[in-house]
Amino acid sequence: MKSNQTMYWTDEKKEVAKAFAIAPAIPIGIASLLALPAGIFVFIIGAPVAYACAAIIGIPLYLILNKFRIYGWPYFALGGALCATPGVLLFTKHNVPIVYSLQSISSFTLIGAVGGFAFWWLYPRKKCNESSVTNLTGIFLLAVIGSFLTYVYMLGEFHYIDGKTLSVKHPFVSQSDIVVNIEADGQIVEARIPKGVPYRKNCKIGVVVWREFFSHKKVYSLSHYPDYPQAHHYQWLTKEAQNGISKSCN
Repeated sequence: MKSNQTMYWTDEKKEVAKAFAIAPAIPIGIASLLALPAGIFVFIIGAPVAYACAAIIGIPLYLILNKFRIYGWPYFALGGALCATPGVLLFTKHNVPIVYSLQSISSFTLIGAVGGFAFWWLYPRKKCNESSVTNLTGIFLLAVIGSFLTYVYMLGEFHYIDGKTLSVKHPFVSQSDIVVNIEADGQIVEARIPKGVPYRKNCKIGVVVWREFFSHKKVYSLSHYPDYPQAHHYQWLTKEAQNGISKSCN
């Protein structure tokens, strides 16, 4: 029985297993080096996620590609990008504008693509002559998706500026995201204020600025009050701390 199991574990399966064992660590290792001196923490957190993604999506995806004899490198790079989906979902920020996550989404996808290419280099490239499809379609898809992710990464840039709230009639704390007028960029602009964040009149305020996805129009969102940073976490403060936040800076 033991000899039959040994025979069943073919050289090809050993090569595939080795590729799955090594490939996920390569892009995480590169990302860790780029993140020095915090690289060790990147590797400790990223490596388990990378291997989990490879197991959940990578293994079934390889079986599909292998079944249809698709061994071109672009398809494995695309497959690696798809493998990053669980990581994207895990680390994407919730209850905040999507712009806060655009750059991390692009970065995770790139890491996945590098891992997919590394996997291809470790084994499937040896079977390229058996591939049933041309690389041209995969290269085209890779170029389109890569261009889109580059655009998303650049669009995901946001920065902070100083602003000031106005003396307007408005609930101190709203239970939903609303738009208010504030002073920023030397003019009166509309800014998003997240639900649960108090609107304190005539106060200096940190403002986040980014660009809309298609129109590239500037978008503003209230970030924090320099004189009372905890106010941004109003809904999680104790009643005593909430009552201690002034409603105006006059």
